[in-house]
Amino acid sequence: MVELSEPLENYLKEIYELEELKGSAKVSELISIFNISPGTISKALNKLEKLGLIERTRDRRIKLTEEGKRIAERLIKSHRLSERLLTDIIGLDWIRAHELAHRLEHIWPDDVMEKIDKILGFPTTCPHGHPIENRIKINGKKLSEINQSGRYKVAMIIREEQWILREVSQLGLKPGVIIEVIENNGKSIKIKIGEKTEEISKILGDQVLVVG
Repeated sequence: MVELSEPLENYLKEIYELEELKGSAKVSELISIFNISPGTISKALNKLEKLGLIERTRDRRIKLTEEGKRIAERLIKSHRLSERLLTDIIGLDWIRAHELAHRLEHIWPDDVMEKIDKILGFPTTCPHGHPIENRIKINGKKLSEINQSGRYKVAMIIREEQWILREVSQLGLKPGVIIEVIENNGKSIKIKIGEKTEEISKILGDQVLVVG
């Protein structure tokens, strides 16, 4: 496997996640996510392309090669197991665990990662509901797309950005929690969590995956 710097590994992982969500990644999306200059990302992408880890399509989108995908999948597995280790064993909150996992994902050798996986009991998802490898398949809908009132289970927090994790945590919208959708007017969603009724924005509802 190719030896890469931490920033280059981060780009591969983000491209992978954008591919999962949208089918491919755009340069503008990477610039926005990492808050870097076009020149910096251009140099990085040129290097990844020379190493055979990405390819660019005719419409200037970016996709991972098979080797790029293998590296990204290993990083993502390492990240999600690190989050589980930090929350389930050490007892950190899931926001701090997510931040620390960004560093830990780059350091675990394969044999250590296997031992962590075994200690954790081979978990199927990270604390935010994202599958680890292909151990579980999640088919759901964004909370913002639910137009029929009824009871639903939170399955996943889609984007693991700090503001999203903070808001869903304050509301109690964590994977496994049962909620009742009361009304969706297209701009906000009224839901009931336990005995509390809350109104959340469509923007936040776009980040919560639920199953019926």
